[in-house]
Amino acid sequence: MARRLCRLPRLFPLVSPASASTSAAPKLHHLPVAANPSPAPRLPSSAASPSPAFPTLSRLFSSSAGGSSMVVVGSADSFSSTLKKVQDEKLPAVFYYTAVWCGPCRAIAPLISKLSSQYPSIPVYKVDIDMEGLVNKLGDLKVFSVPTFHFYHKGQKTGEIVGADAKKLEVAMETLHKQQ
Repeated sequence: MARRLCRLPRLFPLVSPASASTSAAPKLHHLPVAANPSPAPRLPSSAASPSPAFPTLSRLFSSSAGGSSMVVVGSADSFSSTLKKVQDEKLPAVFYYTAVWCGPCRAIAPLISKLSSQYPSIPVYKVDIDMEGLVNKLGDLKVFSVPTFHFYHKGQKTGEIVGADAKKLEVAMETLHKQQ
């Protein structure tokens, strides 16, 4: 099976000529200006609720499994504190970096949910890479494609899988489970 992944052109904040003059916009002289690098179209902010034919985005990625250990990280601060806690307390964990617009992420989501239920002692932290405030942290962690999985054992990063590779993911979760 071929590795499926999405490259992250959206990792860097967009700088348009109109917003470049404001002091709130970051000064990124070394990055090209892009109008909309995302493969998904942007919805107008005035859009009402989605049509009944399409579920809301939060429902697409919800984990409703009973014994699931998946935790959706809700903010950049929460992500930083969770990562620090895993490292400081030497905990096992999986960080699952994903995006709503990523097809391979949606394809692998049911397997992640199943594995988090199968191994409830290993928390899976689901991180949406489009959250505000994560750009620098993702760059530091070298997350350049989604889906990306980082595996932690005793607070140290012991493995990484880039792409939607089901076999590698199952083997990595089993290995992490056996190390406990």
